[in-house]
Amino acid sequence: MKKILIIGPFTKQINGMTVANKMLLDGLNSIYHVEFIDTLKDVEFDNKENQGKFRLLKLIKILKYMFKEIYTLSTNQYNYIYITPGQSFYGFARFIPYMLVAIFKKSFVYLHIHGSKFREMYDIQSKLKQFLIKFFLKRAKGIIVLGDSLRFMVDELVPKDKIFICENGVEDRFVASLKDIEAKIKGATNKKKQNVLFLSNLMQDKGVLTLLKASESFSEKEIVINLAGKIEPKIEVEIMEYLNKYPGKIIYNGVVDGITKKELLLKSDIFILPSKDEGQPISILEAYANACSVITDKSVGGIRDIFSDGINGYSCDHKDYFSIIDGIKNQTLNKEAMMKNYNYFNQSFTEDEFVRRVFNILEGN
Repeated sequence: MKKILIIGPFTKQINGMTVANKMLLDGLNSIYHVEFIDTLKDVEFDNKENQGKFRLLKLIKILKYMFKEIYTLSTNQYNYIYITPGQSFYGFARFIPYMLVAIFKKSFVYLHIHGSKFREMYDIQSKLKQFLIKFFLKRAKGIIVLGDSLRFMVDELVPKDKIFICENGVEDRFVASLKDIEAKIKGATNKKKQNVLFLSNLMQDKGVLTLLKASESFSEKEIVINLAGKIEPKIEVEIMEYLNKYPGKIIYNGVVDGITKKELLLKSDIFILPSKDEGQPISILEAYANACSVITDKSVGGIRDIFSDGINGYSCDHKDYFSIIDGIKNQTLNKEAMMKNYNYFNQSFTEDEFVRRVFNILEGN
C-alpha cells in the first residue's frame, strides 16, 4: 500500500484548512497508509493583523516539535507528501524544512494553498524571499488551488501543468438528509420571520460588524440572527454591545460543532458571509448542504467559483451594509430555490467528491 504524509493544521482550531485536512485524513485512510503531522502548535485566537507574524515564543514552540517531526520524515519513505502551507511568508517558510527533506528523499510533494492572498503576499516580498518561495514551488510535483479563478496566484511561478484545481467539500456529518430538507421546505411556506446565520470566526475582515449594522434595519418580528464562532479580541466590545442591545434579535452561540452546528444550519433560511478575505469558504458549501440561501460578496477570493448571483442567493458588497439589507429583503424562500442549492451541493461538494479530487491529482488521473 502506498504511503502518504499529510502536513498541516488539524486540531485545536476550527477553520477551513483544519476541516479539509481532517476530511482528507479520514477519507484517504482506506486508499493509502496515511500518517500526519499537526503543525498547529499555537492555539491562541488573535487579531487578524497578528496572524502569520514572526513571534519568538511561537518559533521556539514550533522548533521544539519540528526536530522530532523531521526525524520521522527522514527515517520513513513516503510516496506523497501533502502540505497545506500558510499565506504569510513565515507561514510558508515554516514548511521549508519538511520540503527540503521530502525533496532529498525524492517523495512527490504537493502544496495545497487554502486561500486567495498567496500571490499578494509573494509580490511584496524581497527578492531573496521571492527566490525562496519560487524555488520550493518549482520543486513541488503540484500546486493545488481551490478554484479556477485562483490560478493567478501561482501563474508564471510554476509551469501551468503543475497547477491543479480542487474545490472544497463538506463533512458528511453536517449534510442534511432529503427528509430533513423536505421538512424544512414545508416549514418555510408562508414564513414571515427569517432565520439568518453567520457561521465563521467573528472577525472584522469576515464582515460580522457589517452584518450587525444591517440588522438594525429589521425588527425582532422580521429576523433572528444567530452568530457562531470565536470573537476577534479587538471587536469584542462592539459585538457585546449589539448582543446586549438586541437580545431577542441577535443570539451568540459560541464555537459550535457536531449536532449543535448541524441544527443551526438546518434551521437557518439565509447564510450570510460578507467577508473581504476568503479562499473558498467551506461554510458556504455547508449552507448549500442544508438548503440555505446565501448572501456573500462573489468578487472576493474564489467565491465566484462556487457562487452565482441570483442562483445560489444574493451577491452583496462586503463594504456596504445596505446591500446586505437588500439581500435579506430579496431572498425567496420556496421549494425551487432551496432545492437548487441542496442539489448543487450533492453534485459537486460532498466529502467523497473532495477526497476523490485530491486522490485523482495525486495519482495523475
